[in-house]
Amino acid sequence: MKFIKTFISIICLVLIFDLIINLVLPNSIKKKIGTTKNYSLKSERFHHEISNNIDLPELWGEIKYQVVTNKYGMRIGKNYRIDKNKPSMGFMGDSFVYGSGINYNDHFIQNLIDNDENYNFLNLAYVSYSPSIYYKKLKYFIDEKKINFHTIYLFVDTSDIQDEGIFYREDKNGNIVRKWNSDEKNESKNFKYKFKNYFKQNSFIFKFFEIFNASTVQDRALNCIKNKNSISNFSKYLDYERFGYGFDKKIQVEPWVHEGKKKVLFYLSKINRYLISKNINLVLVYYPSAIEILEETNLYESEHYKLLKAWSNEYKIKFIDTTNEFNLFSSGLDNYKINHILCDAHWNQNGHKIIAKNILKSLNM
Repeated sequence: MKFIKTFISIICLVLIFDLIINLVLPNSIKKKIGTTKNYSLKSERFHHEISNNIDLPELWGEIKYQVVTNKYGMRIGKNYRIDKNKPSMGFMGDSFVYGSGINYNDHFIQNLIDNDENYNFLNLAYVSYSPSIYYKKLKYFIDEKKINFHTIYLFVDTSDIQDEGIFYREDKNGNIVRKWNSDEKNESKNFKYKFKNYFKQNSFIFKFFEIFNASTVQDRALNCIKNKNSISNFSKYLDYERFGYGFDKKIQVEPWVHEGKKKVLFYLSKINRYLISKNINLVLVYYPSAIEILEETNLYESEHYKLLKAWSNEYKIKFIDTTNEFNLFSSGLDNYKINHILCDAHWNQNGHKIIAKNILKSLNM
């Protein structure tokens, strides 16, 4: 009994000491300790978000890269500053735009910064965002943070259909929450997450635990990474359902696809009306999914392509189509390897160059 009391006392003292150190440390130091997992936070309004003013490593399998955010929680290149005398171009999307798996020097936004000095180029995206969150975040940056945007470039990923169809909904207050939880349950979870958010950011013990125990990729991706140089069929290692609805007839009849498409169009129209009211231009940027490329489908017959192209035509929205440039070779495997991170759906350095080239072209038209 005495041993147990002593052990508990030691644990309590360690925890107290851990938290006291973090209370004393300034944020400028604290937000350079740990990884981005410690600062990927539960958000009551947007479901989740990344913290502001961090300078931390992020891991994807064997890849390690640095993530820096500004005071708005936007991913930026180190030492990048917004020039208030320049109009801003905003880029909204999910992990593709955020830049999962890529060093920011290789990101398409840094490429734009390096080649055009007339605008601020701002990364508004984060992982697993989708149109309902795009809309809420745009209103946040424009109405609350008073950022003066000239144009918003919107990237609607294939996975956004699943996110809207299965995962997200608005609660009674207009916050984005998990679809399957009641408002009451989501409120309870948000209350608990306030404590988790605090410990993730302010406890060395929590940070070290996440560094050594948190998986950076799913098991199937890990198996792929170990054998990536000998793999000829990468499709089976990617999330087929999440990225394959565009061409797979069996997936297309799932109820979540119908609901996801309906909600995507609903929020696209809300975004468009809102930006018109603010006198801000909207440009839709399209790119095929890695699964569609690997399966060598007719990319212009993709349900996702047709959905977004039809909407942009109806509302006369500028549409940047990168399809052909992601599909230059006759082999789907070759197209995938040259433009994507192996064992992943995201773009590699070359994929980001394709996006940058097309946006630069639109700026100069």
